[in-house]
Amino acid sequence: MVWLAVFFLVAASGFYLGGARREFLGPAFMLASGLWVALAWRAWEGWRKGRRVGGITDLPVFLFLGYAAWAACRGPAPYLAKLEWLCAALYGAVFLTARHQLPSRKQVPWTLFFFVLVALAAVGVGFLHFRTGIYPIGPVPFLGWEAVDRPDYQERMSGTFGCPNHFGNYGVQASLAALTLAVWPGLAFPFRMLLLWAGAALAAGVYFSISRGSWLAWIFSHCAWLLRWLRRGPLNWLGRSVFLALAVGVLAAGWFAATADGIVAERWKRVLGEGKGWERLFSGEGNIRIALARDGWEIWKTSPWWGTGPATFDLVHLRMESWDRGMRAIFTHNDYLNTLSDYGMVGALIVAGFWLALMVLLWRRGRSRAEGGEADVLTGLGWAVVVAMLIHAWVDFNFHIPANALACFLLLGLATAVTFPERPAKGSPWVNPLVCLLALLVAGATGWFGARTWSAWSQLGVDGKAMAAWPDAELAARLKEAWRRDPSCLPVAEFGGDAYRIKALGAFLEAGATGASASSAKEQEIRKWVEEADAWYRRAEALNSMDDTLSVRRATVLDLVGRFGESESLYRRGLAMRPHSRFFHLTYGNHLWRRGNLEGARDHLEQALRVAGAKPRAGEGLDAAEEARTMLEKVKEQIAKRGGGRQIPVPAFNPRED
Repeated sequence: MVWLAVFFLVAASGFYLGGARREFLGPAFMLASGLWVALAWRAWEGWRKGRRVGGITDLPVFLFLGYAAWAACRGPAPYLAKLEWLCAALYGAVFLTARHQLPSRKQVPWTLFFFVLVALAAVGVGFLHFRTGIYPIGPVPFLGWEAVDRPDYQERMSGTFGCPNHFGNYGVQASLAALTLAVWPGLAFPFRMLLLWAGAALAAGVYFSISRGSWLAWIFSHCAWLLRWLRRGPLNWLGRSVFLALAVGVLAAGWFAATADGIVAERWKRVLGEGKGWERLFSGEGNIRIALARDGWEIWKTSPWWGTGPATFDLVHLRMESWDRGMRAIFTHNDYLNTLSDYGMVGALIVAGFWLALMVLLWRRGRSRAEGGEADVLTGLGWAVVVAMLIHAWVDFNFHIPANALACFLLLGLATAVTFPERPAKGSPWVNPLVCLLALLVAGATGWFGARTWSAWSQLGVDGKAMAAWPDAELAARLKEAWRRDPSCLPVAEFGGDAYRIKALGAFLEAGATGASASSAKEQEIRKWVEEADAWYRRAEALNSMDDTLSVRRATVLDLVGRFGESESLYRRGLAMRPHSRFFHLTYGNHLWRRGNLEGARDHLEQALRVAGAKPRAGEGLDAAEEARTMLEKVKEQIAKRGGGRQIPVPAFNPRED
């Protein structure tokens, strides 16, 4: 049963936007709780039979979960920290299941083959929509998961993932699994050829993702895998020479194909710029990752030992004076710096301890296992996955994407798996009860918090805009029930505020479009919606005081009923925290325009246009710059005529434009 749960996690995350959706995470948390219970049972069984379950390699997993739980309790964003902890518990459950729940290594090739099939299906979807910007991913009817449009990454392939970079990393890991199966001891020759073809198909997916980090991870990890296999495999010097020549040929062909591909060349040109080269890249102008890394380093220095708190980089980063690009990065795009800034040196040392213990175990396996055996082949896979993930971690955040993290820890768990006959007896009387107790504690926390969170999510729509279309009675009832199930669930409060704000704004605009004042009943309805939006936004602010967007959205809804004094203070507070936010300048400019302060409105709308990042992120809705230009033209016309008058609010705001 535990392996059915693992197979579901691998398939569901790989087929549906990398698992980075509430629809996947809710049931995944429940399965993770079950996996922890199964691990506790395995430890109890090992204690009864005198076989130790657990070792030094497993210790950092428990240490990090304990430290992350403490950090989440003291952090400024408890809901986001809780989600991050639940995801860490999920990944730890899969890793320890692969290490300790393997009946025998005969199951390993079937597990790897299943993972390769999932990745091939993802690549197949990519080729079905080859160099197509937007296409639907899903639906999954029997699970109730709706179809979601892929963000418009234009010609870059992402298959069933929302982002080409994470799709590319997934393909790298699956390609390594396919190569490992191709050299599996005792496998028939036709199956070896089929798996080599699968590796080539997955490599093609990595190539067409046009993900530079994935390319580097693919090259270095496959070189590490190949060199180790050539050294320990069955080939003589002539066979090794042939394979080395083939590898060099593949790299050369990839290089020439990339230089001849106009789309790839254009992507490099956007990074380096014409006539500026590496200076542009390392200044952060050509590649946003360099600028994010610098900011992540500065954030870490503000709290070097404990960090600013789990999942807080995004919130702290938006307030930095140096960040003037007018967009939201969410992560540093560097998992090393993300760990440092969020968890501090203590958390980073625990994570480093995990990787160090893992590499020591792989090194010992390489010395103690017979060359060419199943355990030896898996050791090579483990080394290659370590190389791939640690290299790609410099330029992306794959450990924050469920599909990528699950694949990584599944492969590493299989590479370091301990079958029951291999378990030592030493330490069993005290290690097994400790592992059992800790696993039950993690299972209880994962089950309790995961169930509450999933239960609250089940009452919500896709977002506030979708929920605004619900009848008032249904919206109120479902929000009330969701809040009862989990009063710490930030999306309940945030979506509630958004839904009522959109309802109030729609009614306000409808009245303005007719040129007549709203009826008394309609005014009362608008005021009721404004009060509801205000109340829900206040709840959201209490749950996440560092998200300045919530107070600015609340200000926009207060403007609808003329509560300008309250909204003025909210706008000013938001701009004081984030002076480079286009969304804040745009909404405050609209506020001043409505109050008749045309010069002030002009200044803030011009400032909104001066903020870098003229377009919103691909696939995320309205272009705030275009809205600002339209409003600015009208304001300037009124200034030229010296006319007064007030202006109704902007018809729509993109929540991600903050």
